[in-house]
Amino acid sequence: MKKRRSVVIAFLLVAALVMGVGYAALTDVLDITGSADINQSAAEEAFNQDVYFKDNITVHESGNTSSINPDNNDKASFTVTSLKGAGDTASFTYTIVNDGDVPATVTPSVKAGTGNTNSEYFDISSDWNGASKELAAHGGTLTYKVTVTLKKTPVESISGSFIIELTAVSNVDNGSAS
Repeated sequence: MKKRRSVVIAFLLVAALVMGVGYAALTDVLDITGSADINQSAAEEAFNQDVYFKDNITVHESGNTSSINPDNNDKASFTVTSLKGAGDTASFTYTIVNDGDVPATVTPSVKAGTGNTNSEYFDISSDWNGASKELAAHGGTLTYKVTVTLKKTPVESISGSFIIELTAVSNVDNGSAS
């Protein structure tokens, strides 16, 4: 009799539990809503750290120098000292890398640095001709070649320093996700 009572109590407890779970499953709906806002400046700053000039610069003519800014590797600089006569050129080839998870559109631009950057003497061109290019994510690379041409022969020796700034924009929609 005692055993039978224990079985009946256990059965009633299990039945009550099953009924409770079944009722909850059929009648309760759990709605979860929310939104996420993206801090654009923080997101762009994190993104821009993933797109950079790699340290393998090719200087095509001796006597010229180039370097990557160690504190901000989206800037590279080069100094031209080997140009002597009209038509002489100096070229530099840079590798641009995207180590991030998001593809990017990159636009390098050459700006005057220090020294004689007079456009009367120097003509600066690139193999991109001022265009932007798509850069794949996860280690995608592009090469960017800059050429400086001496327009006319100077009376004295001439040199010029220039800075290349890299602008990268992510190729994903900006805004918020829900």
